[in-house]
Amino acid sequence: MNLINDFCLAVGILKGLQVLVVDNDRDSRDLYAFLLEDLSANVITAGSIKEALETLSWFTPNIIVSEVRFLGESIYTLVNTLNAIEVDNGNHIPIIVTSTSTTGTCDQIPDVEFEEYLLKPFDLDEFVSMIVNQVQEKVTKNFCTELLVAN
Repeated sequence: MNLINDFCLAVGILKGLQVLVVDNDRDSRDLYAFLLEDLSANVITAGSIKEALETLSWFTPNIIVSEVRFLGESIYTLVNTLNAIEVDNGNHIPIIVTSTSTTGTCDQIPDVEFEEYLLKPFDLDEFVSMIVNQVQEKVTKNFCTELLVAN
C-alpha cells in the first residue's frame, strides 16, 4: 500500500463523512477519532452502547466503527437501533467491527451483520482502507440507483 497516495485519496473521500466510533477502550476510541478527523471526517465517539444509542438520537452516521465486547451491554441493542434508523431513512449504515480475541479468529464474535472485521491490534492503513472502500461502495450504489430512477 502506498500510504501517501492513499492518504491523499482518503482526505478527499472522507471529507464530510459522519462516523460514530463506539469503543469502551478510551485509547482505541481516541486513536480512531484522531486519525479519521485528520482525514477530514466528522467523528463522534461513545464509550458504551448506552452512550452510542443516546448519540444516535441526534446524530446519523454514514458509518460506524464499533468494538463488539462491552461489559454488561449487548451490541445487539445497537444493531437493532441501526436497523430501525435504516428503515426510517432508507440508507444502510455500514459497520466495521473491531475486537480483541485470544484465538485470533472471528469465531467468538457475536452473530451480527457487519461489513468488515478487524482484530486488535490492527494496521491503521488497513483500517482507513476499509473505511474508504465502504464509502466508495456506498457512493457507487447511490449513483447506480440514481441512474436507474432517472431512466
